[in-house]
Amino acid sequence: MNAVRKQRKPRPAASLLAASLLCAFALPAAAQFPSKPIRIIVPYTAGGTSETMTRLVADQMSTALKQPVVIENRPGGGTTIGAAVVAQAPADGHTLFVNASSFLINAHLMSKLPYDAARDFMPVTLAASNPHVLVAFSGLGVTSVKDFMAMARSKGKSMSYGSFGNGSSGHLAFELLKKAYNFDMQHIPYKGSPQALADVMGGNLQAMLTDLPAAVPQVKAGKLLGLGVAAEKRSPALPDMPTIEEAGGTKFISRSWFGFLVRSGTPPEVHKVLNQEIVRALRKPEVKARLADLGMDTYGTSAEEFDAFMKSESARFADAISSPAPRSTEV
Repeated sequence: MNAVRKQRKPRPAASLLAASLLCAFALPAAAQFPSKPIRIIVPYTAGGTSETMTRLVADQMSTALKQPVVIENRPGGGTTIGAAVVAQAPADGHTLFVNASSFLINAHLMSKLPYDAARDFMPVTLAASNPHVLVAFSGLGVTSVKDFMAMARSKGKSMSYGSFGNGSSGHLAFELLKKAYNFDMQHIPYKGSPQALADVMGGNLQAMLTDLPAAVPQVKAGKLLGLGVAAEKRSPALPDMPTIEEAGGTKFISRSWFGFLVRSGTPPEVHKVLNQEIVRALRKPEVKARLADLGMDTYGTSAEEFDAFMKSESARFADAISSPAPRSTEV
């Protein structure tokens, strides 16, 4: 992989919660929180899957907490710009961060970050996930995964694929797809999926692995060629699209997931309110139904469960990045 290299050993993701709770201080806090608008930092450009999910949650939180909940898009730096905003915010619970795979992957790829993940953040809840979809330019002249792979093997780096950022799950997953199917293409990173998808639809890129919710309307409208879902089974959102394994013969699973983090040192009472309200929002039937329509699974876990999940994910990413050949075709 050209852009994927091993750097310093990151701090275990599991230390996030323990370290953060140790430095949390007490406030008579829950009764006073929130005392002003809450802002949620989304580290991608507007219009992406993470923002769609976050907006649904924010609307529910605003009603329940009787304060505005404002979404701020802070794209760039492989999500490090948005993360740094939260790391520098007051530890009062009024600034949240929507994190995804990149938050963990960056620790394995970047020797210097503008924050310390273990010191500066504490988990709130795992919110949602969705499988990736392999999509291609509709005028590419292929009709299946096998056709696409054959073309990629023939043309190599004269073909390019996009991702929603260096070190993103879409980037790492496509690098593993190249290994699994023995082909090569040039990587072009973007600050979010909307711009990358626009360039696939326009033919400036040949393909990408994108989030299922972003792909569904474009595939149904014929603006994108949907080749396969990177999941164990077909998605109800695109029931006619085969899995990549069905279409290509090799097992391949990849996904995006999204969770909420808050500044380390946030009072335990405030942290509890945030977890309760986000989980309550995610379990609302109308929110679950809307996300299901887009192909997303919803969770709403405890902070401890999310912490354990991130530890497991971090270990998998470390293995995928450091291995000269993939030990698993799941990311």
